[in-house]
Amino acid sequence: MAGWLVACSLSGLFFWWTYRLEVDQSALPFDFVFEKPAKSLDATASDQSSSEIAAAIQFQLRPLFSPSRRPVKVGEPDPDPELPEIEAAPPEPVAVARLKLLGTEGMGPGASALIVDEDTGASDWVAVDGGIGGWRVAKIGTDTVLLTSDGEPGSSLKLSLYPE
Repeated sequence: MAGWLVACSLSGLFFWWTYRLEVDQSALPFDFVFEKPAKSLDATASDQSSSEIAAAIQFQLRPLFSPSRRPVKVGEPDPDPELPEIEAAPPEPVAVARLKLLGTEGMGPGASALIVDEDTGASDWVAVDGGIGGWRVAKIGTDTVLLTSDGEPGSSLKLSLYPE
């Protein structure tokens, strides 16, 4: 208990002694500029390293938004990094109509599928060899429909009731 009382008393005394000093805390004027001391021509290498340290300390002491606050470069500057060559952008894909299969009916030659074009909102029951949104129905299964493009030979689109 006595040790605790002594520790509290000493910390209170230290607190009083520290804050009894009067320190000028007024703000610096806006146009205040720190000036770097001029270097002499006969400065040695040790003077240069201490000069760099002094410049770094002086930089840290400057007000944050002072016009004279500039970063201090110490040592050799970094070489400029080599920029990688930019490749040409790949060609944009052909816009595909957003078609969605809502259901199928029947099997074989009399089968039809309900397809909605989400771009236009149009929906229709389409049979084999029928068309919707620039696509022609090639095959109708129980839960899938295979479409071929009217404009581009060889391109096909598979619609499913259960998309992945």
